[in-house]
Amino acid sequence: MTTAPAQALARRRTPRGTTRRLLPVVADLVLAGLICVVGFATLSHPLQVLEAGAVATVLELLDPEWSSGVLPGHVLLFRDDGGIIDAVVTASCSSVLSVLGLVALTAVILRGRKAHALGGLLVAVVAVVALNHGRLLLSALAGLYWGEGALVLFHDWVGTVWNLVATLGGFLVMVWVTLPAAERAEQDVDGRHTARRPDSWARPGLGYRTPAVEEDDARRRRTTLTGLMHRYVLPRGMSARLAARREAARVDYRLGHLPPYQRIERIRELAADGLGAHSASLVAVATYEREHLVLDALAEAVAARQWEPVTDHRVTALRLWARGWLLARPAPDGAAADAAPGGPVHGAAPVAVARIPVPPPAPATAPAGGPGRRSHAAGTQAPRTFARPSDHPHPPETPR
Repeated sequence: MTTAPAQALARRRTPRGTTRRLLPVVADLVLAGLICVVGFATLSHPLQVLEAGAVATVLELLDPEWSSGVLPGHVLLFRDDGGIIDAVVTASCSSVLSVLGLVALTAVILRGRKAHALGGLLVAVVAVVALNHGRLLLSALAGLYWGEGALVLFHDWVGTVWNLVATLGGFLVMVWVTLPAAERAEQDVDGRHTARRPDSWARPGLGYRTPAVEEDDARRRRTTLTGLMHRYVLPRGMSARLAARREAARVDYRLGHLPPYQRIERIRELAADGLGAHSASLVAVATYEREHLVLDALAEAVAARQWEPVTDHRVTALRLWARGWLLARPAPDGAAADAAPGGPVHGAAPVAVARIPVPPPAPATAPAGGPGRRSHAAGTQAPRTFARPSDHPHPPETPR
């Protein structure tokens, strides 16, 4: 026999959707913890020895009589008055904690940027290790000139603030290198529109456009590290593959500024290069375009290249959208290219697509449990197709 609180506790269970959303968060926390624990146990001592040897080497270059790094992890300082200070590089002196924190943040938060995140992590790690080396070097110089008390004072007080600023600076450098350039973002920090999205493709929350921003972007032509790498360092084959991969993920907003008939022609040219070559631009047309003739041309261009392999998720989305659009749209009484002032647009053969009327959603029926209960299926009338609704009646189904 169970009590009422026990029954209420049994009924109050965590929903499955909440559990599924919590699992990735818990997995990320576990991954960050493993990186910190395993990394500290593995890299702590080698990094201490490396940093102590680097400080002793720099001091010996300044004056061979100042220091000695004969003991691993120790820096022996020889003062002018004959005193000897044994400076030990401990785990708190080392930059291992800052480095592991940056690695954990990259693995948990910025891993979606892939190669950009790895490049940002490398730059940030080099910056943090170099700044921590400067802190240890200045602490050793303070001990040489003013004694052991000055070394401890500088290391514990000034060095703590120094290390905090170095870690924060390394994190900001990592984010700056990892994130895309400002001109590739949808909007800047002031909310101004920077991606040159046409007004017909505008959506709420994407910022606003000012003429000054467009004029500055048009006049500005800068030399970037990426451009120099592609011109002088990377082989031509690798550079071409990276450029093709970037082009596939880039949205060409110039399409939205063209008249409808030129958009149709340009869409057919992009599709002729392969759906995977300009998949992001074609998906943007399917998402933001409002002209039915342009969307018909895009759907027919996608349907004409069904023999192409699926190279990424955007190609899959394009094919699913084209199928839904062609099934929901009636057979056109005129070609989509007739919208052009000069006549039909050449370069693409017409594609015969069987259009099937989309069945209307079934009426909601009362659940079997009675009027007092609502089933999950009858709670919301979800559409049975992802196709956009059509304003024209569908033709009767042709027998096959």
